[in-house]
Formats: sequence, structure tokens, C-alpha cells
Amino acid sequence: MKVLVDVVPTSEQLPIISNPQNGVTLIRGAAGSGKTTTALLMLKQLSSYWIHRRTRNNDSNPIRILILTYNRTLKGYIAHLAERQIEQGTAVDLKVTTFGKWSWELTNRPNVMDDSAREHLITKFGKDLFPDNRAFLLDEVDYCRGRFLPEKRTDYLTTKREGRGIAPRMERSTREHLLNDVIEPYNAYKQNHNLKDWNDLALDLIGSPRNVKYDIVIADETQDLSANQIRAVMQHIANPSTIVVVLDAAQRIYPQGWNWREVGIRLNPNRSFHLKDNHRNTIEICQLAKPILEGMELGDDGSMPDLDSCHRHGPIPIFLRGKFSSQVTYAISQLKDRINLATDSVAFAHPKAGGWFDYLKSRLTENGLKYVELTRRSEWPRGKENIALISMHSAKGLEFDHVFVLGLDEEITPHGSEDGDSNWENLRRLLAMTVTRARQTVTLGSKTHGASSLFDCLQSGTYREICL
Repeated sequence: MKVLVDVVPTSEQLPIISNPQNGVTLIRGAAGSGKTTTALLMLKQLSSYWIHRRTRNNDSNPIRILILTYNRTLKGYIAHLAERQIEQGTAVDLKVTTFGKWSWELTNRPNVMDDSAREHLITKFGKDLFPDNRAFLLDEVDYCRGRFLPEKRTDYLTTKREGRGIAPRMERSTREHLLNDVIEPYNAYKQNHNLKDWNDLALDLIGSPRNVKYDIVIADETQDLSANQIRAVMQHIANPSTIVVVLDAAQRIYPQGWNWREVGIRLNPNRSFHLKDNHRNTIEICQLAKPILEGMELGDDGSMPDLDSCHRHGPIPIFLRGKFSSQVTYAISQLKDRINLATDSVAFAHPKAGGWFDYLKSRLTENGLKYVELTRRSEWPRGKENIALISMHSAKGLEFDHVFVLGLDEEITPHGSEDGDSNWENLRRLLAMTVTRARQTVTLGSKTHGASSLFDCLQSGTYREICL
């Protein structure tokens, strides 16, 4: 699968990467601004900086570097890029991983509940709280358990929740119900049955730090880490050390609500950077994405797609209306007649992925088009296949020349009807993030009748509609 070629630092990136030092560096910016690339370009300078410090102090220990990525798919991609920045033979111990795998290994690989078992238990205890909104129940439990330490969990009752919609409303009485009748029984059940979930691993690392200290930590997509995960990382940094934090709140899929002070990070205004230029998207792709996020509160750490930051024009995005089979037929014709698969990468993204790709896979195969499945893949594929099938969540942080989002129907994007519904805002972030993975073209598709209400966010004139 095609990966980024070696890049030359831009005028925006040079001041960030050319002055390595200890402490915290914050890199913010919209999709396509090169946040992750900037952090990785820093690796060569940072490793040299720390090796020089060690040599000066007659310390022969290797430099320990931890790069945390959002998911396994992004881990494989970033590992491929990071290895290029470290010279062979350099005294460096480089680890590129997800928070989940890192915490699991440090806690001696305990038996962790799978997501389906965890969700079943939480839903069982909370069946009377949000009977018609299982997704919100799960998100709120994860937010509470991920933000507050066990001894501070009652702070949840009065702490203002930032970063998500205003519905469903969580009054104090509802929060008490969630805390006393869902979270506490869930925790008790786990303890009685000797079970752990991923938040428990973060708490274990906070309460009993392991004898592992990192000189350099790069945390990508930090907006989707919980407060307890950040706290766990902070317990494992050397003194002194360099921490590079990369984020864009506009791409936040799981609103966490924490602030820097509460997780123990002190930001230096002189080491806080906001990248402006969009090196990935065309003006037309930005025009499509911007209305999807309009009206949402993004905060200081979020960035709206900025048309002025794009410097290339490209084809206007396509919106296909018709049967799913017809959408796939159109996409395959583009792959065979208009897209050079020897040089261009293609992603078919979907909110559900999995079995939803079965029909697409059969059609690609019968047309002799080779593909790879990227969702949850831990290693970046090194083969020549340039068509990827991926969930929209797993597409986060990646980029492709062409992005197809087909079968985007109402039935697979359910949400509440109230203003400020949190599920609705999460879906909007997810679609905007997926659209801005594309460098050249975007093609969306839905049924003629029953299209996702996400299409209502699109602005007339930013796409060309084709009825199949």
C-alpha cells in the first residue's frame, strides 16, 4: 500500500523541528496541515539532541522513544514513517504502539474484557437510563470512568462537560443514577469476577508506575485519549524529557472533556504551534467538508477546514444516488478508467465496515482489482495493492488520493432528534474527518430514498449529484 514519500519541511514546520528541547511541544492544526508529519520530522532532530546530551554526560544508555497512535491501523502507517527518521545503528530504543497495547504489555498482559462483553454489562446495568440510546450510555460511562480517578469520581456530578452536544441532557440526578446504578455495579462485577477493561489498565499504571521511563514521547491524535490514559503516560516519562502532543479537536471522535492542567501537562506558549496550511486537500474538498462542522463548538484545540489554507483546485466531489450495487458499479468504472492504481491510493470507507464490505469485495475481485483491508491492521501492508477497505474510525490520521464513502444511508447513521444531540455531532465529525482524508477526489453515495441525514449538512454547489 502506498505510503507518504519523504517530505521536505515547509516554512511552517521548520521553526518547530529545528529547535529540539525538553518539555512539552503542542502541535495543533486542521486535517491536512501536516501535524503528524511535523512530529515525525522532529524525531531525527530530537534523537540527535538527546544522544548529544547522553554523550556529554558519559551515559551509554539508549534513548527511549514512545510514539502513541490512535489505533492499530494508524500505528502501522506511522511506524513505517518513523523508522525512516532514525538512522540505522543509532542508540535508540523506538516503540510505536497504541495506548491499549502499550498499557497491556506494561501490566503483564492481563486478560482484558472484549468490547462486546463490556458493552453488554454496561447496557444491562443501564437499561432503564437510556433505553433507546445505547451509544450515548456507553460513551457517558467511558467519559466518566476515563476522566476521573476513582477517588475523585464524585466530581463527575458537578463538572461541566465540554466537547460534546447538549443532548441528552445530564442533570445531576441523572448523573447520580449513572454513577450509583451503572458504573458502581459494573466496577463491582468486574472486581468480583477478576475482570479488567482498558480503563483499568490506565489506572493500574497511574497507581503503580512501572520502571520504564521515556526520553521522548510523541502522542498523536491526543484529543481521543482519555484523561487517565494521559496521566498514565505522564507517569512514565523521564526527567527531563521531551513530549510532543499532536491534536485537532475538530476530529475528536470520542469527546473526553479533560483539560491540560488536570492531566498534569503544563503548556509553554513558546512551544505551542498551530499549523495553518493545508497540504492535503483541494479547495473543493475543503468546500465540501466545512459546512459539515459549522455551528459546532470546537474550542481552542479545534480547527475548521480553511479554504484559504488550500492551494490546489481539483474535481468537484460527487454525490451518487441510487442502489448500492449501482454505486459500486460507478466506483469500479472510475477505478478502471480514470484512476491510475499504479500511482494513486484509494480508500473505500464505511461507518460499519466488516460485513458491509462483502458485496464490494466480491465485485472488486470479479473485476480483477486487488485490495487490502486496513481496519485494525497492526502492520502497514507492504504489497502493491493500492485499494483499501477501512472503517471510517480507522481512517483517522491516514490519507489517500481518492476516498469513496458508499452506502451512507440513514439506517446506519442513527442519532437523536434534539438540537445538540451528541451522537449527531459525533457523526458529523466522523464524516468531515473521513472526507478530509482525500488528496484528490471524494465520492459519496446513498440510496435514492433513505439517505443519511448527514447529507443535509452539505452545501449546495459543493458537490455534483449523479442519479444512477
